Amino acid sequence: MAAAWGTVISTASGAGATILGILVGTMAGRRNEARQWSRDRTIAAYERFLQSFGAVEIGLRHAYWEERVPQGIDWEEWNAALVSVSLVADSGTGMAALELSEAIGEFSTFPFGEPKDLEKLRQIHERLDSAQRNFVQAARRSLHAADKQQVPWRLGGPPRWSEIVEIHQRDQDTGHVIP
Repeated sequence: MAAAWGTVISTASGAGATILGILVGTMAGRRNEARQWSRDRTIAAYERFLQSFGAVEIGLRHAYWEERVPQGIDWEEWNAALVSVSLVADSGTGMAALELSEAIGEFSTFPFGEPKDLEKLRQIHERLDSAQRNFVQAARRSLHAADKQQVPWRLGGPPRWSEIVEIHQRDQDTGHVIP
């Protein structure tokens, strides 16, 4: 009889360990899946925000060069991109998005249609450039917490200031409108 109880206890222990392993594995899998889904949504929101920023910044810059009121800028998409970031961003990335949004807001109130003022443009350009860099760095930190180093390059965003000055000079020299 003692041998029968040993078999029952051994079998029950094995079955219990198997069931416990399945439950723990399922919970861990669900938690990992939820974490991955959240990370994917965050990346998508950051991408959308940067794409929308690029479109708005280019539209405003073209209006400046052409000395006209900005047209065709998708402000609804810009606002939707901001809302998307607000849903997923940590506080550092959210503050960087706010900084970039305020720089775009400042640029949108620029004196379009008036003669070009390179100094005013330089000030807003520096703010846009800095805010875009800060957002990218904050977004990277939020996605890769272990990677605290700033990237040594800048891709996208406003062109280098030297390019702006070159275009401005060419425009003044030739009288051509630079799109």
